[in-house]
Amino acid sequence: MTELKSYSLPELEELAEQIKATILKREQEEQEAARRQAEEAERAARAAEEEAARLAAEAAAKAAAEAEEKARAATAARERKQAAEKARREAAEAKAKAEAEKAKEAAQAEISFAEAAPPAPTEMPLVRFMHPSNRALTWSGDGPKPDWVNAWLATGGTLYALEIAAEKLAPKPIPASLRPR
Repeated sequence: MTELKSYSLPELEELAEQIKATILKREQEEQEAARRQAEEAERAARAAEEEAARLAAEAAAKAAAEAEEKARAATAARERKQAAEKARREAAEAKAKAEAEKAKEAAQAEISFAEAAPPAPTEMPLVRFMHPSNRALTWSGDGPKPDWVNAWLATGGTLYALEIAAEKLAPKPIPASLRPR
């Protein structure tokens, strides 16, 4: 590059204007690319939510039909309960994600959800962490962190807030003295 002293003042001003115009053009291109990317992510999230809702509705209809047939076997009821809990977690996690992975997880939710709805739980599971706005999203603190916990932490939330939500929102067990005999 030549030294700036070799240019006259009008030439330097013209170069400065060219540089400003180039910078402005690049900033506009970057803003446009970011806007397009945000719109694409929003479209993908909307499509995945619609697909998850459709699959959940289909799975619920199938689960109601199968529940009548399988109500006789106690072991089958336990298996349906586990499958339904897994499907609910997967459906809740699918809503928390805003990427194309939602459609793939919705297909898994359809398979799991088709097994049947469980009977009312007999024993209260240990809930140490709970999502403040979705009571279906719980975690006992054992094993790997679920995706919804990682999403919560990534958006600036804390585990302490999830513990407080669990203390306030989790259903409390019925004392033995008040249970029907």
